[in-house]
Amino acid sequence: MLYADSMKVQEQQKEESRAADAAEQHVWKSCLEAIREHINPLAFQTWFSPIKPLGLSGGELTIEVPSTFFYEWIEEHYSQFLNTALKKIIGPEARLMYSIVMDKSQTEPVTIQLPLQNSQPDKKASEEAVKKSSDSFERDIERFETQLNSKYTFDTLIRGDCNSLAFAAAKSIAQNPGQNAFNPLVIYGGVGLGKTHMMQAIGNTVRQEREGAKVLYVSSEKFAIDFVNAIQNGKIQEFSSFYRTIDVLIIDDIQFFSGKEKTQEEIFHIFNTLHQSNKQIILSADRPIKNIKGIEDRLISRFNWGLSADIQPPDYETRKAIILSKLQQSGVDLDENVIEFIANNITDNVRELEGCIVKLLAARSLDNRDIDLSFTKLTLKDIIRHSAKQLNLDTIEKVICEFYAITSNDLKGKSKKKEIATGRQIAMYLAKQLTESSLKTIGLHFGGRDHSTVIHAVNTIARRIEAEGEDQGRINEIRRRIELVSM
Repeated sequence: MLYADSMKVQEQQKEESRAADAAEQHVWKSCLEAIREHINPLAFQTWFSPIKPLGLSGGELTIEVPSTFFYEWIEEHYSQFLNTALKKIIGPEARLMYSIVMDKSQTEPVTIQLPLQNSQPDKKASEEAVKKSSDSFERDIERFETQLNSKYTFDTLIRGDCNSLAFAAAKSIAQNPGQNAFNPLVIYGGVGLGKTHMMQAIGNTVRQEREGAKVLYVSSEKFAIDFVNAIQNGKIQEFSSFYRTIDVLIIDDIQFFSGKEKTQEEIFHIFNTLHQSNKQIILSADRPIKNIKGIEDRLISRFNWGLSADIQPPDYETRKAIILSKLQQSGVDLDENVIEFIANNITDNVRELEGCIVKLLAARSLDNRDIDLSFTKLTLKDIIRHSAKQLNLDTIEKVICEFYAITSNDLKGKSKKKEIATGRQIAMYLAKQLTESSLKTIGLHFGGRDHSTVIHAVNTIARRIEAEGEDQGRINEIRRRIELVSM
């Protein structure tokens, strides 16, 4: 009798387990169907297909992801979609937990419970209600503050010759916002060089070290849209008052204010109020302020009150340091050949460097294989092919050293031996002719020289070619070798 009762209990437990499995599978399948509508098929296949539902208890769904890297990527980029889908399917009490499969040395997965890192789903879900309410913009301060990405810190920002001035100014401002000579700080440079990371690192440091400080990061596009909405809803006074309460105002990509006269007028008044109150203002642009057409002269004048610092494409050493930092954050080691391959082929964009690491780690998680050089070349062939359209200083340096049988230290050193000095000058000449690098970047690359040295080298080689033609044959041969290496 006892045996029969035991068997009955076991069968009942199995039935309940099957029902639970079916429930969690149903919930997760419904989530995937909702998420699929909002992201492209490749992203869906990469980031959601490997996820497995593990359990459903009340309103709490547990899912298993292949690695910590996977968890962090999902958290940063897709947590809003996940929580919206869960709340729609389970209800407002829905919660999500992750079970992370750690390294092979770990025999059991480690379960990590949220709160989410970079979003506040409850406030996101009620965003429309906030917009329709009659509350002032001050009520939105917490929602706005979530625009700061907690991962953007000085610890994860690599300092190099390409960003040394901006980095030093940013650190100084973070320690003493509004009470320094760098107000406003304008950081400018091309796409994907780390401007947003640096600005948000300032904001995160201020929030960490100054309790109660109101820090606001906002894109120029969002500022303009909110401003138009405030006008349409008769809340311009609330809008203006809100921005005047900010302690550290960070506005990204101000070149998009070009031609927006009313928006610029509002920025002008907000700027004056904050600056007079010793509040910190931090701005970014894709070019020097004076080169942005459609910005009023009075704004340009004020933006130039503080410090303008440029960020250049990273040199080889900085690119390698960025890769190593990203790998350390992800808890992954790569072969030195793989690291050098990426650093040598992605030369102008920090974001592309990080994108290569992301793609490699995602491919490894999906294919469950080691990342060697052949796998790297195959996985990154599209990114490398796109990046290789523009020559880089490292390629020129390598070819020059081989051509003149000298070392990199010789080329970048102070030796005035004829073959070394000539090779150095030709390297600078070709760098100016074949790349879009600035004189400052070229000088820094070839031994930390200033732009006047580069100008002298370029003019010297140009005069020799024009007067004697003796260097033309050598330069043509070097060009041919550079093209072969870059193919």
